[in-house]
Amino acid sequence: MQRAATILTQLETCLSAAPEALGRRLGVGTRTVASEVAALNQTLGRTASVRLADGRYRLMVVDAEAFRRIRDRLTGEQGSFNEPARRCAHIIARLAQSLVPVRTEELALEMSVGRSTVSADVAQLRPVLAQSDVAIEGRPHVGLTMHGQELAIRTVILRHAYEAAYDTYRIGPELERAFNDSADEFGIEVSQRHTLMRWFTVMLDRTVNGHPLTEIPDSYRAVEGSQAHAFGISLADRVAPLIGNQLPQTESVFLALPVAGRRTPTTPDLIETGGSPIDVGALVTKIFERIDTTMDVSFDLEPSEVVSDFAKHVGYMINRLRYSLFVEGAVDLDELRERYPVAGRMAQVAREVITDETGLIMDDSELTLAATYFQVFLEEHVARQHRPFRVAIITPQGPGAARLIRTQLAPVLPPDTHYDVLSLTSDQPHADAADLIVTTPGSNLQLPVPTLELSEVFDRDELVRKLAGMRFADHGPLAVTGESASMLVSLLDSERFLTLPSDIDYVNAVQQLTERLRQLSMVNEEFLAALAHREAMAPMQINEDVAFPHASATGLAGVACALGVIPRGDTETGLRIIFLMAVPDKADYDDRILLRVYDEIIRVSQDAALVRKISRLTSHVQLFYLMEDYSQATDRGRK
Repeated sequence: MQRAATILTQLETCLSAAPEALGRRLGVGTRTVASEVAALNQTLGRTASVRLADGRYRLMVVDAEAFRRIRDRLTGEQGSFNEPARRCAHIIARLAQSLVPVRTEELALEMSVGRSTVSADVAQLRPVLAQSDVAIEGRPHVGLTMHGQELAIRTVILRHAYEAAYDTYRIGPELERAFNDSADEFGIEVSQRHTLMRWFTVMLDRTVNGHPLTEIPDSYRAVEGSQAHAFGISLADRVAPLIGNQLPQTESVFLALPVAGRRTPTTPDLIETGGSPIDVGALVTKIFERIDTTMDVSFDLEPSEVVSDFAKHVGYMINRLRYSLFVEGAVDLDELRERYPVAGRMAQVAREVITDETGLIMDDSELTLAATYFQVFLEEHVARQHRPFRVAIITPQGPGAARLIRTQLAPVLPPDTHYDVLSLTSDQPHADAADLIVTTPGSNLQLPVPTLELSEVFDRDELVRKLAGMRFADHGPLAVTGESASMLVSLLDSERFLTLPSDIDYVNAVQQLTERLRQLSMVNEEFLAALAHREAMAPMQINEDVAFPHASATGLAGVACALGVIPRGDTETGLRIIFLMAVPDKADYDDRILLRVYDEIIRVSQDAALVRKISRLTSHVQLFYLMEDYSQATDRGRK
């Protein structure tokens, strides 16, 4: 697929994309992305346009039918050898399938490029293949060959060069029927068969052309005795008479591997093995315990569909990692981290647990899959939080004005907010049950409940800022849905903004922040002990620039925060920002606030320029205006 087709596909599926994300997907820099977009716009003409707005590319279609014809032509064209990724895939395919050494001149002629380009591509390929213990050997004028264990070479082909090697390869109707018969027998869903067919095709081609799989690592034999292995045996037995060659037992193991690493809900025992399987349930529990320990976010793990799905996902993931399988077509990790920073952080914690418990390492594709699950957990967790926020609207202008105010409040307040429209006279006692009272000018009410006076038409952004700064008895600061207000700023004031010495270390910096909160009577000894315990369990630095020490404790009156900034020059290294957060016991506050803070502070930590600016501020007022500008710019980029 050419770059233009890749760009269109990305924009149509993700709706927008940052230049950096497109660059990573294309394997080029942002300047090249800009050039490709300009060329694409010329091709699209008046049918559509790709425009850069607020830091993201967006596709605008004017003539849908004409655009479809152009898009189909672009996505249907054969990939161009102008792309390094396609050249590298072609080189892998040629070396893997050739029975004799392949000269550089031959490769250059086939791809219509210079020999120096081929040499550069080979140099780029060497470290990539080395990760799979495969090497390119030989001299350019004599010929290049690929060396490595057969299983490793097959893995390289599947991961990096399948389309280049087998785009026009056809196995024939009899072999396809044998494959589908075995898949039907074992209940393999149609959605899973595409991947299994790729493995089947590679096995057939390599075996028929004199490269049978005769050795596999002992660890791979754990799949023997499973239903996945029974599938491999069934398929191998059906294929043997068709190719006139009895397949070795190792080939049935090879055919079992993709089944063991894929979701096949109709046959849940496909991942059960005869070896010593990992206790997936215990592993999932440890993942969530580590998230609770390091992030202070607790999930309800009562049996549910999403908990069951996640456990199954972890089981299949373990097999993929164990058997060096990989996930195809995963979402760009950096893009996902930008969109869901807290879920991305949780996926990193899960990777640490998986490595500690199994010795296996999740790659970026597995991280993206795990992050999508954690985002689902977070959404469900938020939906279950505590009792709904209650708003009483009291206005002498009548029910029409009250409904208009409610309509404008709804997009800002939590979606489960309960609204009561009360009379200015007789219903005032019922207002005491509300968390917030909204009145209009002239109501002149004096009630012991947080009150907001609004006209019938008001500015939404200003409302967000006012709500973010208010405190509510059972909710603390409200986690409003408006994105223009900085939660970090709303939780602070001038007394809790500290400029720290440039030579201070993390431990002493945290001590100064906690001492400031203690002097203000905002934290107690229980919090100090809880924070020390959490620090001993896991460091709470987001990265080398930003730290987020936080803990929950009983006896706190509400959420308490302090910010310490350490001024450093642009080229200096070391900690720059420390945001300390104390929260009541989880039963006493809305922990969506913690999740909002986590979300915001991770986003801040990912913007090195913003971190440098914050570290050089000297007051809470400066922080307010800086974060206001940053939030507005970020909101425009997301829309």
